[in-house]
Amino acid sequence: MVLALIRPDSWNLPLFLHVLGATLTFGATATVALLGFAGQRGDPDRSVWLRGLAFWVGLVVLVPAFILMRGTALWILDKEFPGGHNEPDWVGVGFIVTEPGALLVIVMVILAWFTRSPKSRSAVAVPWLASILLVALAVAWFAMSAKPGG
Repeated sequence: MVLALIRPDSWNLPLFLHVLGATLTFGATATVALLGFAGQRGDPDRSVWLRGLAFWVGLVVLVPAFILMRGTALWILDKEFPGGHNEPDWVGVGFIVTEPGALLVIVMVILAWFTRSPKSRSAVAVPWLASILLVALAVAWFAMSAKPGG
């Protein structure tokens, strides 16, 4: 028989905000990837517009969502495992993904800024970096929801 764990009410807000931030981060990263790939083909005017839109989605949605996800992860971690004692392995997976993920987000937004030019060569890198981050976020998502090994 499996008994459900009932969390204290004080955990609800940070957990909700963490999940909201993670969902927005995943969606914004997917949007940046799709706009970046779409901006590599077709009419040059349309391509520049799509790449500019990828930059603005990255700056206005992805960066704040990532900060929300990461900040509230620390908040809920402090409530659930005070002092960092007995943290399960899936918590480490989240940190392994988000620490280099923050660097990827920064690099993507900077490169997306430069890709707004019609002759930019960095336009190829943005959707691929976003795709790499998507795969890493999917791994963390699995670890957070399935909690393998503990």
